Amino acid sequence: MTDLPTAVLCTPIDLERRAVLDLLAGHEFTDRELDGHQYRETEYEGPKGIWRLVLAMTGRGNERAAASVEHALAAWRPQILVLCGIAGGLRDARIGDVVAATKVYGYEVGEDTDAGTLPRPESLSTSFPLHQRAQLLAEDAAWAGPLDARPRVFHRPIASGSKVVTGNASAAAEHLRRHSGDAQAVDTESYGAMAAADRRRTVDATVVRGISDLLGDKTKEADKLRQPLAARNAAAFALALIAHSKPKHADIRRLAGGVSNTYIGAVGNGANANVAAMGDNAHGRIDIEYRT
Repeated sequence: MTDLPTAVLCTPIDLERRAVLDLLAGHEFTDRELDGHQYRETEYEGPKGIWRLVLAMTGRGNERAAASVEHALAAWRPQILVLCGIAGGLRDARIGDVVAATKVYGYEVGEDTDAGTLPRPESLSTSFPLHQRAQLLAEDAAWAGPLDARPRVFHRPIASGSKVVTGNASAAAEHLRRHSGDAQAVDTESYGAMAAADRRRTVDATVVRGISDLLGDKTKEADKLRQPLAARNAAAFALALIAHSKPKHADIRRLAGGVSNTYIGAVGNGANANVAAMGDNAHGRIDIEYRT
């Protein structure tokens, strides 16, 4: 499985992780521990090809999400990374809606002055190819096959901060309306995850969230019913988005002056390739070392 292109699916909390695993029932997983980080690995086949799918746990909060995504990107060098889970709904959101983020706001950034706080929200765009793919996917009802009902899918920004917002009349809710008015959801991990991914231009990264509350109606009893629904909806869309993405394999090219297709290189984590001269009467060697 080490020669397969990699997609990493990150979930901040256990409930979100269980939703993903439930939708992957029947898959065989291999547990990996890399530098103290725990991962689960499996093969995941979609209509565009087969992926090595790696499940990663980020933990709560933007700081932990950033650190976890940094490690996952360095350890696995994925083609795709998706952060998946639940969020609070903004604007006209309903329970169970899915938000495929177009960008993520770090809405709490600002400057405290004698005259008050001057907001300076930052934003990071998600992968445009994944955004386009998400738009096409949402038009096809097939992605919602594992669900009881097909939820609405929004392609809008997500606002991300350090606090859980639990009231429509709260200062944070008012701040969101004023300074991140086009955001469809609010969470506490997306900005950290996208900030880490933004440093690596080789990965397509995005966020998929399911709406589990509408800020003013958040209670422990309601969470028991709504959070699993929202997590499953988001997981189904995230997995379908990966499945409908095309894995990129190493190119196989015809050597100059050659008569056959030849691949030169090494594939896999920690792989090293030494290539000698090639030509008439030449001798070459490739040494590949895999470190797990």
